[in-house]
Amino acid sequence: MGRILIVEDEETLRDVLARHLTTQGHTCEQAGNGEEGVRKILADKDGYDLIISDIHMPKMDGLAFLRRVRPYVESVTPFMILTAYDEWKYAMEAIRLGACNFLQKNPFDLVEIADAVNRALELRQVYKLRINYKAQLEQRLAEKEDELRRTYDGTVIGFASMIEGKDASTMGHLWRVRDICTLLAREMGFSERELRDVQLGAMLHDVGKYRVPDAILTKPGPLDEDEWKVMRMHPEFGADFVARIPFLAAASTVIRHHHERWDGGGYPDGLEGEDIPLAARIFACVDAYDAIISERCYKGAQPSSVAIAELRRCAGTQFDPGVVEAFERCLPRIEALTKDAAERYKAEIEAIGLGQLPDRAGVQKMVKARVGTG
Repeated sequence: MGRILIVEDEETLRDVLARHLTTQGHTCEQAGNGEEGVRKILADKDGYDLIISDIHMPKMDGLAFLRRVRPYVESVTPFMILTAYDEWKYAMEAIRLGACNFLQKNPFDLVEIADAVNRALELRQVYKLRINYKAQLEQRLAEKEDELRRTYDGTVIGFASMIEGKDASTMGHLWRVRDICTLLAREMGFSERELRDVQLGAMLHDVGKYRVPDAILTKPGPLDEDEWKVMRMHPEFGADFVARIPFLAAASTVIRHHHERWDGGGYPDGLEGEDIPLAARIFACVDAYDAIISERCYKGAQPSSVAIAELRRCAGTQFDPGVVEAFERCLPRIEALTKDAAERYKAEIEAIGLGQLPDRAGVQKMVKARVGTG
């Protein structure tokens, strides 16, 4: 049974209809015109299950009433229109506004009206069940998406830990380049979807080193010519690797081209100028900047001013001049990002519940399990 609002200027007809529907177990309230109906709906806290309205009424007609109150009632609440023979011309407009049925006033058949009301209320219940079911499905989907995202982020972090060969307390480089790349890419007009691809590429740019022998990666002295040939294959190794994992494939652009140079002297493809994907051009600047401001085993950390001077010096040869200009515009924000990268990284690890990072051997097992040895 439902709460019904009857909006009708003919008091006798309104009373007869309300009494009959009350005998059917419904609760009825009445309004003598559209304006009164609007006031009742706006003041009502519980919501009506069904609204019945005449077309022609003083002060505010049925169509104006329907337009006025439609935004304030549940989408599943049915509207039924009382109409005389000569008022069918209003039917299409009423349907467009959400009316679900038309009840003839002449002749006035109470049994037929009661049946139509019951059908409308039953249909309302079906719609509500569908909406509730959809809401439950969306909630479950959101929970599954969150679980998948945590797994996804854990996988990316696992691969990143393999690249760095460091633990959570020292692995700030990837977080810094990821965040600075994101800031710069947004400055240069990337969409949110493109930003995610840039972030992936920044985190996984050196993932191809998993196929470079440890003897080369950890060699204390300079690499010979043959060793350099192997080392310079890591962008191709990495791009090929992520291309075989659907949710990582978008990172392949940055991974393959992050060692290209603006003047065409880079590798692996020797691309030049704007032939190099913009995401890779952004990363090249960011990676160089972070290398200069970071402490390494063979050098101390340099101030940001030194890093910017080097980017300017190499603009037009190693780096895209447009990216360098954007970098300078964003410098205050970039400097702020680099200060707490390690803490943000630790917070992300805790947020996804990854716990202890896998070591190199552990991640290589993950690689083989996911894509095979190739």
